[in-house]
Amino acid sequence: MAKTSFAEEMKRHQLSWALANGVTPDMLDADRPWVLKKEHRERNLFDPRWWRHIAGQEHRWASALNSSQCFAVNIFAPLAEDSDLAKAVWARVYPNRPLDPADTVTVGFEHIPQGAGEWLGERRQKTQVDVFLTVRRGDATVGHLLVEVKFTEAEFGECRGAKPSTAKRPGNPDRSRCLDLGAILANPSDQCWLVETEGRRYWDIMSSPTSSFELDRIALPSPCPFRHGLYQLMRNRALADAIVANTEADWADVAVCLHPQNAACRVLSEPVGGDEDVIRAFNSIVPNNPVPAIDPGAVVQAIADENTTWTKWAATMQTRYEL
Repeated sequence: MAKTSFAEEMKRHQLSWALANGVTPDMLDADRPWVLKKEHRERNLFDPRWWRHIAGQEHRWASALNSSQCFAVNIFAPLAEDSDLAKAVWARVYPNRPLDPADTVTVGFEHIPQGAGEWLGERRQKTQVDVFLTVRRGDATVGHLLVEVKFTEAEFGECRGAKPSTAKRPGNPDRSRCLDLGAILANPSDQCWLVETEGRRYWDIMSSPTSSFELDRIALPSPCPFRHGLYQLMRNRALADAIVANTEADWADVAVCLHPQNAACRVLSEPVGGDEDVIRAFNSIVPNNPVPAIDPGAVVQAIADENTTWTKWAATMQTRYEL
């Protein structure tokens, strides 16, 4: 018998958990019983009022019990409610950037920094950060932490330029260009479909002298390393570099928050730099700004330890998400 995937196991667990915690069958989609009907979607959050954090920015499957967007809100919303708690938890789960006593930490969701579309050359489908933390010192912004959150997805997205064209959505007419990184670096406007058709500026940012990326660490010949599982991480890191270049922030880091049982999400469909692990492969390209993996269970435990008001919430997160 084939082994059931983590995604399928968690989908069943989410449904079982929901039915045991106040969700009734009539609140669920008849054809997709792991999806709440739209009028009941706020039940996907521990506190229905937290829907305000994503209102107007809901993902297509925000009503699904296995939604990564709602997973992110459920895990990090207590920090958005209490800046002091956010600062205390920061010290425990992200010691990479020690805070000064006077620093404050704020948390937002589905955040697009003002000016980001212009910086990255994104007219549509702008890079939107799942959880966006800002550190301020007095009236000045010191830095930011951009967190990409994954629950049951099996990958970190892929570039549309690498996908086959369809009748409904024509795409890159010559995907073979994606297989020659050297040619892309030499002339991205001709060799990268996203640059050619939409004016994306990722390659300009990655090639900048102040860039976090060291693309010369990739041995040539090689395909574009961002075609598949490194695509979303690249966009977040490019946005972080653009934030530092265009704002007063001294630094902008990128982290991922992955469910600890979701091993599939960390496996690339093809190695980059000889490594099939998403995080290690990406960090080999950004060695001076490596992306850490934050354990959502550690976030939950830190919040509960720092403020007992959140004890019930923590128990719910641990049972619902098996953390």
